[in-house]
Amino acid sequence: MDFPDMAREALPLIENLLINRNKHDNAMDLIAEFVFRERKEDHSRSQAQFQKHPAMPRLSSIEEFQLVLVLCEYFSRPGPDATRNAIFFSLFGGSISRTSVLNKLISTAVSGSIAPLLCAAGTWMQQLGCTSPPSLELAQCIVKDFVIFSSKSSEQLKSLPMVAPRFASNFMAAVTDLYLNGGKGQLLAPPDLLLDVITEWVSENPALCLASQQPMALPAGAIAMPVQCPLAGLIRWCVLSLLTSSKQELYSKLHLAVLQSLLEATPPLTAPPSALNAQHLGLIINCLQSEMEQIVKSGRSLNEEYIHNSLERFAQAVQVALTSRCIFGNIPQLVCRLETLPSKNKLLQIVINANKTV
Repeated sequence: MDFPDMAREALPLIENLLINRNKHDNAMDLIAEFVFRERKEDHSRSQAQFQKHPAMPRLSSIEEFQLVLVLCEYFSRPGPDATRNAIFFSLFGGSISRTSVLNKLISTAVSGSIAPLLCAAGTWMQQLGCTSPPSLELAQCIVKDFVIFSSKSSEQLKSLPMVAPRFASNFMAAVTDLYLNGGKGQLLAPPDLLLDVITEWVSENPALCLASQQPMALPAGAIAMPVQCPLAGLIRWCVLSLLTSSKQELYSKLHLAVLQSLLEATPPLTAPPSALNAQHLGLIINCLQSEMEQIVKSGRSLNEEYIHNSLERFAQAVQVALTSRCIFGNIPQLVCRLETLPSKNKLLQIVINANKTV
């Protein structure tokens, strides 16, 4: 068969091998040969020769587009979520060589609001880790296609939380790692359009940040990876933005929405907290201290008002999170770390004193 008909015919066979016959290796061979056209290299070539002559991409740009259409059609069919997730993981896993197809596929799924495909992608991000290189690259692609190259946010992007809440939540966790992250050198603020969209998402649906905590339909034998909610990243945005941006109207609105989300994150009395890792809040302290040091080293004066407001926002978030019982990890260590921040802030001192015995 010609491409992409071979891929269209191969996908149901791959599904049958994975789900009904448990022949994973055979399915992976079919995926490589008939879906992505990755032929096995000639074994007579030495490893040195292989390194000098890397394999060329098997799919042209047109063929990638054709494959994206085939995959959109396939994942739109009715069927169990666990089956779709198993096929999606088998197709993409953590493969770097297939990211071009993956990025085009998910960008198309966002444009077409293809919920089953976006739900599978959201589960894939969660299992790999929202801050893993493949997840971050996918997030960057979505930002590039729907934010950087757009003059206004698309209705499809705005409605993403309603179409695929898990994907929207994990996308937020990924993009908060890309911007205003002191661990990555110079603080880069998110594009205004992205900030606007995320603020609208969280304001309209405070529980969205917890969507990644809903049960997942995983393939048989798969183990659910730890959940990474976007709350810590959003708190970091609100706190550090005061040191880098004068456009505070949206950040103030986002901060209010995050506090509301923290209230929503209160776990049942019988369940342990799972929304916010104390260690991640500690990293925000590192970012604050590092940024203040950089400001002084560069010869600029610390704006006392901005520092005060940053610490106030951080203290509010920590206190609401503690009150909501949604922080897990070493809370006493977090309180000790708070004491290393400038102590002139009264609210921060109140939070420290109130929780020293936690």
